[in-house]
Amino acid sequence: MSTETNLPKDADNITKDNSLLMAVVIFGMYASFGLSWMGVVPIFQDIEKSLNIQHSQAIWIISIISFAKSFFPIIAGILAVRIGLYKSLKISGVLILTGLFIPWLPDYYTWIIGRFLFGVGGAMWVTLMGAVTMKIFPPEKRPLINSLNGVAVNVGVTLALWYTIPLNNLFGWSKALFIYSLISLVFFILLFVSGGIKGDNQAQNSTSINDILKGYLSTVKMPVTWIISLAFTGPLALYLVFNTWMPIYYTEVLGIPKPQTMSLMATMNLFGIPASVITGLLLQKFKKCKGFILAAAIMLPIVSYLAVTSTDVTSIGLFLPLVGVGMFLSVSPLVTLLQNQPGMSPSIVGMILGTMFSVTYIVSSLAPGFVGYGYNNKMPLDFLLSLCCILAVSPAIALVLKEK
Repeated sequence: MSTETNLPKDADNITKDNSLLMAVVIFGMYASFGLSWMGVVPIFQDIEKSLNIQHSQAIWIISIISFAKSFFPIIAGILAVRIGLYKSLKISGVLILTGLFIPWLPDYYTWIIGRFLFGVGGAMWVTLMGAVTMKIFPPEKRPLINSLNGVAVNVGVTLALWYTIPLNNLFGWSKALFIYSLISLVFFILLFVSGGIKGDNQAQNSTSINDILKGYLSTVKMPVTWIISLAFTGPLALYLVFNTWMPIYYTEVLGIPKPQTMSLMATMNLFGIPASVITGLLLQKFKKCKGFILAAAIMLPIVSYLAVTSTDVTSIGLFLPLVGVGMFLSVSPLVTLLQNQPGMSPSIVGMILGTMFSVTYIVSSLAPGFVGYGYNNKMPLDFLLSLCCILAVSPAIALVLKEK
């Protein structure tokens, strides 16, 4: 399949002395984004009381971010080609820093607006991560960097599930969320200290908006764009459903105490981190992606279903870590497989990932709402969650791609 576009080709082996610092920045900012994104889950009841809202409304404090991620990744891809990756990262970082003000907003609707802008920043950042990695690291180093980037948000979510309740007890929930955004501010400062990305300005002035749009349309026509998009959609949708609804299921339906529930969910997210990193290391050694993708497509639906249908804490504690492994087992292989397709460059990868994140978040943002609609209409929550486990087979779609 052809991967030619109207865009200038970026060299894919450009490196710079600050590549390690940039890797820390792109990972750390998205990890801190995860802290603020899911840090609201352990304190839902406090937020609901403060804003005088219902449970179904509070879910949108999370879902509005997924909604923002449904549209702005494409804009991020266009912006990166027009003004460069570094300037686009700075714009994204400013939007993520709206998290500094959100805890102090007076009502539900200003919260939704603030969280939407915050989500736009995260949508842009995650879209640019793969392109930045391709720009500053040679091919042999990318699988490990991709694996680390793939679990950046998961690191934040894990820490949020562990530490939000203790921070809430010490300082109150508003200050707890504010502290998370202060961490984002640190990485935003480091972004400026990094000094930019070598070669980032070479083609900006010579690439017209018309050429960029033509280039984007050409990537939309590529089968690989839609194959990668569908492959990512299932695990992401399941990830959002589980992190949003499993705490409610365990506490309200199974009666597991809230601190124990948060510990269980944190463990699920925690196990995804070493799984992704080990996968990246193995990819660098064996150079083949499809075996990991197939394993994820088989493993994740099974262990997810077992985590939903188990009713005792011991069994749940056994299966949830495996869910975390399965959710992130295919992340680095899918991104690496995309980067290794013929004719790829950072510009093309950035735009494909822009389309991919838009498609995946449009679909996946509907999944928690689907569960909420069914639950509000008296459907059993375990049945709804079991249905969502079927989504996890979607990585298998990428097996049709050719592999070097």
